[in-house]
Order: sequence, then structure tokens, then C-alpha cells
Amino acid sequence: MATNPIAGLIPRGSLGLKLLLVCLLVLVMGIPLLIVGGLVGERQSRAAQVTTTIGNDAGGAQSVGGPMLLVPYQRTTEMTDDQGRTQRRTDRGTYVVFAQTGEVTADLAVEERHSGIYRAAIYRANVGFDAAFRPVATLNGVDPSYRFDWSQARVVMFVSDSRAIRNAPALRFGDGRTALMEPISDLSLAAPAAEYSRPGLFSAPSVALPTTLVAFAAPLGLGSTPQDFSVGTRLELTGAQRFSVAAFAQDTTVNVSGDRRDARAEGFFQSNGPMQFDGDRFNVSWRTALVARSIEKAADLASFNLGAAAARDMAVSFVASDDVYQGVARAVRYGIMFIGIVFLATLIFEAVSGRKAHPAQYILVGLAQCVFYLLLLALTEIIGFGLAFAIAAAATVALLAYYAGASFQSGAVGARAFVGLAVLYGAMYILMTLEDFALLAGSVVSFVVIAATMIATRRIDWYGRGVSVTTGQN
Repeated sequence: MATNPIAGLIPRGSLGLKLLLVCLLVLVMGIPLLIVGGLVGERQSRAAQVTTTIGNDAGGAQSVGGPMLLVPYQRTTEMTDDQGRTQRRTDRGTYVVFAQTGEVTADLAVEERHSGIYRAAIYRANVGFDAAFRPVATLNGVDPSYRFDWSQARVVMFVSDSRAIRNAPALRFGDGRTALMEPISDLSLAAPAAEYSRPGLFSAPSVALPTTLVAFAAPLGLGSTPQDFSVGTRLELTGAQRFSVAAFAQDTTVNVSGDRRDARAEGFFQSNGPMQFDGDRFNVSWRTALVARSIEKAADLASFNLGAAAARDMAVSFVASDDVYQGVARAVRYGIMFIGIVFLATLIFEAVSGRKAHPAQYILVGLAQCVFYLLLLALTEIIGFGLAFAIAAAATVALLAYYAGASFQSGAVGARAFVGLAVLYGAMYILMTLEDFALLAGSVVSFVVIAATMIATRRIDWYGRGVSVTTGQN
């Protein structure tokens, strides 16, 4: 009768063969983990969709641009055709003049608005603007062919969604006059073409420009002679998830505060310092100089889009509801590693104690760990990641410890399994909350586990049926 040559290399029932089988089972457990990972992505996408819908009802992410001066002009230029004839052409357009200095103070009252298990951060913003203009000094050096009509000059502002404005904004001039601001339709704030030109200059915008801004304006009312002036106004509006202020002046100062702790500063410009927290309130400020804006003091709107100012903003955003899925997604990514750790620990116990675990038991243990991630996902949507992890981990550790004790018919084994699994899931939680250092921590944990396994199994006879238990000299 022919013999199997492989049987001589790896005897039936050897720990070496069992290790290969365990490694294969670890890989097989990756299949349910992939399914769970896909479910996490689906739920995260659904949460983002519902959050956007909730936020849009309140105005969505609002971008606000402070007072800017629009001055109509008429310009006559001479052009020479191919036959040497000189022709005159008269162009009409609008020049934007940015304020010399601008100050913004915004206070946000933030609340959670729910739709089922989903929620979005909705805020009511009370925003004050102050701007000082020096139009003559700002336009100094502009081509003299421009003839400005100061009697028709207007002060303009913009927002992302004017439906969310809750007051009738009025300009207060330094001389005591007031003027009610009204929507205007003769000013395009749509993004220009990919390439646009200015007189003597060709360039392309480096920042994607918004296309949904809505402008409103009030007449300047200073007659036909330009002069320095200052204006102020207050704007009350609602929005969701993000609030930003455009750098609307040559020197713009912005201060934003609110009653929320899960806020972060972002935008085109870096804040003056880290966001400050006092109890449940936050405060953050910016100051943006002319050079940092990368926009001229004044520009012809025939070749410059006013929406470019909105892309250079200072913003505060709030943690979106779908951010709670980040911890779950990170846990699933490291799931195969933790399942492998439990399998290795079981195999080492088999080698040391001489007791055996059936492959079906390994599969049940692996599936129990996969169900842990389902529990974590379902609970996180309702009560948040931290508490959800504690509940799901406690249930899983208790189940696996009970199963280990029952399978090996030993209360001591169950107790040791409980302690070991509790430490393991505690390490998993720390790993999930490290964020930026998660990869480093995961790598260190993996190395420590492999090193401990190699040390613990260094005396095992992988070709035999048992383990050498001698403890003499190496």
C-alpha cells in the first residue's frame, strides 16, 4: 500500500498542521469582516445624506462676505485693426473696491436637530460687520481710462443661502445714515471659466470657486465725489455644520464664538492660535493681511470674479453625525489582527495544556468577534462610540470567556480568558481613539503579539503531537 510522503513531514494531529489551519481560519474570518466594513460604509453614506438634508432645511453650510464697494465705470479704449485704422470702443462695467480694514464678530448658538437616529449641528449666527473704505487711495494707480460713476456706487455683501437670513440687514454709515440692503440680480457670483484674463495678466484660479452665492446691496449715497467712509451692519442667519467668513477687506479680523465643544477651526487661512474652550463655549480668531489674501485691493469684475473672495475664508465646523462612524471603520480595519490574536492565544493554550479545540470552535469564536463589530456599529449610531464600545466589548468578552471555560471544562480557563480578552479589547479601544497614531500603535501591538507567540512556542515540537515541557538550559 502506497504511503503519503507528506505525512512523514507533517504527522497527522501535529501543532504545525494546526497552526496552518488556524492561519487559514483567520483569513476566512476576513470575509464577514469585509461584509461588516461594507455595511459601515453604507450607513455612513446614509448618515451623510440625511445630515445634508437636515442641514439644507436650515440653510446649509453658510459662507458670508462682508461689505465691499461696487462702482460702475465707463471706459473708452482705442484699437488698431489689421489695416492700421484706429477705432474707439466704449466698455461699461463694475469695479469692486475692497475695504481698507474689516472686522467681524460672530456668535453662534448651536443645537442638534434630529431625524430618526441621525442628527446635524444647526446654528443661529448673530454676525456684526464693520468696514472702513478709502476708495481714492485704493484706486490710486488704476488706468486713467476708467471713468467711475460714484453716484451709482453700492455696498454689497453675499451669503450662501439668503433664505436663512432672519433679519432685514441695514447699513449704518459713519455719518449716521442708514440704508436697507436688498437683493440684486445684476451681479454674477458664478465661477469663471477655468482660465480667465485681466488686463495684461493671464492666470488661473488655484482654489475652486463657489457657484451658489447670493448678493444683496444698498446704495452708497455719497454723491459724485469719492470720499473715505465707514459702514457697519448686523446679520442674523441660520446654517448647519459649517460657518465661514470671507476675507472681504485688505486687512480682515474675524472672531467667532459659540456654545459648542465639538467645534474645529478650518478654512483657507490659519487661525491666530488654537481654538480656546471655556466650559461649553469656544472662541477662535483670525487676522488676514492683504498679501495673504492673494487678491488685489480693487479689481474689474469683467475679468475678476467676486466669488473668489468666498474661497479665501475663515471657518468653524462642527462634528458631523457621520463622524461617529470613523471609530467603527477604524476598528473593522484592525479586526483581522485582533481575531488572529485570539486564535493564536487559543493555539498556545492548546500547546501548553495539551487540551484540544476543534476548528468549529475557532470559527464560532471568530464569528462572535465579527458580531462585536455589528453591535458596535448599531449602538454607535444611537449612543456614540465610547459607550457603544464598552457595551459591545463587555458582552463579547463575557460570551467568549464563558465559552472558553465551558469548552475546556475549567473555570480557571474561563477566568484567564476573561482577563486576557478584557485587556485585549481595552487595547483595541485605545488604538481606535489614537487617530493619528493608530498605525504606530497597531504596528507595535502586532510586533509584541508576534514576539510573545514566538517566545511562548519556542520549545514546541511542531512536527510532533505535543510540546516539550522541559525548562532546562537552551
